[in-house]
Amino acid sequence: MSYDEILKVEGLSAFYEPRKFGFNNKKIDVLNDVSFNIRSREFFGLVGESGCGKSTLCKAILGLIDFQGKITINNMNREKGKYREMARSVQAVFQDPMSALNPKKTIGFILEEPLKIHKIGTKEERQRRVDEVLEFLGLDSSYRNRYPNELSGGQRQRVCIGCSIILNPKLIIADEPISSLDVSVGAQILNLFQKLHDSFDLSVLFVSHNLNLVYYLCDRIAVMYKGSIIEMGDAKDVYYNPLHPYTQLLLSATARFDGEKLITDMTKKTPVEDVTAGRCNYYSYCRKAKDDCRKLKNVLINVAGTSENPHYVSCPYYYQFY
Repeated sequence: MSYDEILKVEGLSAFYEPRKFGFNNKKIDVLNDVSFNIRSREFFGLVGESGCGKSTLCKAILGLIDFQGKITINNMNREKGKYREMARSVQAVFQDPMSALNPKKTIGFILEEPLKIHKIGTKEERQRRVDEVLEFLGLDSSYRNRYPNELSGGQRQRVCIGCSIILNPKLIIADEPISSLDVSVGAQILNLFQKLHDSFDLSVLFVSHNLNLVYYLCDRIAVMYKGSIIEMGDAKDVYYNPLHPYTQLLLSATARFDGEKLITDMTKKTPVEDVTAGRCNYYSYCRKAKDDCRKLKNVLINVAGTSENPHYVSCPYYYQFY
């Protein structure tokens, strides 16, 4: 693991077991040989449609599910059961802030609890730390005596972000943190993440289905489809020069920040059959798929970018989509 890497994921795979009394006894592959790294003080965006495995990847990094492969966080190997040792290095912000906060506890208690669990500071020092975090979040000290139900959705998400930074972690995993918020409130939360970027020595894995948001906030972007990363590179390279047809499809669905749409022929093929895990998952939908695509494994190839910021794509025929 390089000195400037906070997170390194190598060959990560995960699956869900079938229901005990269900008719389908086939296991469901959710992640298939996922590998990437996040550098120090880097905002890394993970984008993909619902059901592609983004949240499962987050759970694996947090140690909440079993997985195959290797996860290294701040030079420590992630193993199931070693939560306390790594909790100070990695924290999470989830989609629904209300379900993440204890409705029976005050905001002050919720923010102070991680410090108590890890036996950090005296009571007075913990109180000062809570006030510092509230000030950073744009909430005055009176909020420490309020309950979650007395706060708006945006304020609750601010508190969740406060819980994630109060231990000064090295990595924050933000899993769709603005998906349940109004547009205006979501913009405020995005600005708060940008403030995090400027004020703290930490890295963020920012998960979203919106490529525009990820481009606005992140330094690098990885695009996930059916449990595999199919394109990865510098945010500007992926956004303005998408190589994989699926990335082009995501961009064609919305106007870019420059006001232009990516003009491509996005006519889908009729799905013929399920593709074996570990091979081209996009074969059934690709308009220019070849017979070879059924035999090619999903391996990222460095085809563009620089030596420091390579641009990876899993499609060897990417040049046909221009």
